Amino acid sequence: MVIRKTRRATHHTLKTNRQGVREDDGVGNRRRVVGLGPYSVGVIALGALVILAVLVVWGTSRLISSANPVERQFVSIPDLPALSEMPSALVPVLTEADQVLRRSVAESAESGTIAQAAGRLGQIYHANNYGENAALCYELATTKDAENPRWLYLLAVLRQERGENTSVTELLERTVDLAPEYAPAWLKLADNQFKQGLFDRARASYERRLVLAVGDPYASLGLARLALARSEWELAEGYLEGVTKADAFAAVYRLLASVHDHFGHQHEKEAALRRAEGARRFAPAPDPWVTQLLDHNYNVESLLLQVSRYSSVGQNVLAQRTFERAQRLEPNNPEVYVFLGQHVSDATQARQAFQKAVSLAPAHASAHVGLGEMLLRENRPREAEVVLQEAIDLDPELAAAHKNLGLAAAAAGRFQEAVEHVRRAIALSPNTVSFHYSLASVLREAGRRDEAEVELHRILERWPSHPGAELALAALEGSR
Repeated sequence: MVIRKTRRATHHTLKTNRQGVREDDGVGNRRRVVGLGPYSVGVIALGALVILAVLVVWGTSRLISSANPVERQFVSIPDLPALSEMPSALVPVLTEADQVLRRSVAESAESGTIAQAAGRLGQIYHANNYGENAALCYELATTKDAENPRWLYLLAVLRQERGENTSVTELLERTVDLAPEYAPAWLKLADNQFKQGLFDRARASYERRLVLAVGDPYASLGLARLALARSEWELAEGYLEGVTKADAFAAVYRLLASVHDHFGHQHEKEAALRRAEGARRFAPAPDPWVTQLLDHNYNVESLLLQVSRYSSVGQNVLAQRTFERAQRLEPNNPEVYVFLGQHVSDATQARQAFQKAVSLAPAHASAHVGLGEMLLRENRPREAEVVLQEAIDLDPELAAAHKNLGLAAAAAGRFQEAVEHVRRAIALSPNTVSFHYSLASVLREAGRRDEAEVELHRILERWPSHPGAELALAALEGSR
């Protein structure tokens, strides 16, 4: 903005003396002329500079705010990570998704198109553990399409993983407003509200989850925890008893045991704790929007870790699906088959998996150990001995190889050699209980009963609940 200053024209020049006295203006009028000292002039000059600075700042802010919207959106797109550090299969997928988003922004595509491209890029980043980049993409997606609940939800998931609470609750509240039938969002919202101490709101969210998923154990467990937080013991007991009618988690039985303890019901408490020992571990609730990220995961190591997690909590279908993706991505990766051999329950399938791994990587010591162990299970000790010796040649410090070679030697009747190998395994890994139990078994087979009993007692001192040691010790003592 240009500020113009006007002045009335005069016919005579007004003279001003230093004292500021009245002087004639040339037309008979007399006027007061105020003199300006050096200080006053400086103040005016300083004021002018301040005004000028304000105008410059204002103009700059106007310039920034009026910048090309396309340029502002490009700022929201994260830079690609170093391609050399990525799995090779991820590079073309991520590069293409990044280019699609940048092209849609450059061409001023419709908001929905930009949001979809940003969301897809965010999913790829999210699935491959680039959390900060994923968050930037989800934020851009929600800005361009505020009506799509998926991007809000996945952004909430990311922030929750970072330990945030308040912003997560806000995002989840927006999610359930847009997708009121998506039960996983209600559960996540309820859990987050519970953490924040918003008990009434958490109760309402858990109850909404129960409406959408009748008999849901996760919501019932949440309501039980809420009741306990308010010392409503009978209400908590009712919720927990309802959960235990189905296939409950160990955590449910332990919580129920604490309720029985509160009421002084020791028999019921002990029964609940016994059931906890045999119950399955807590598993995350099914969440399709999060599970679908697996389809964007190109990191085989990460996928195999997920398989292990799913298997450990009994989510076998999901574990199988995840493993198959890892296998499709890298069919010639020996680690894929070593992992399969370690987790499959069928001995024949496990042996075949380890054989495949050895064929792909003849110097893979752990693959040899796995193959040798499976040959032992199939009662093929001579073949196992050859493979296990190869494993030790490849890695002399591999404790499992020594233990299994000891078992192979015992099967051939070479007990002293067997004991030496198993003791070597224990020296390499003294805290592995199965090695101690193998030593006790070999000593018993060798007829060295006293030494076997000593080893079994040693096991029970360190691992009191070891069932095999108790039974073996009882058998030895009973046969005297």
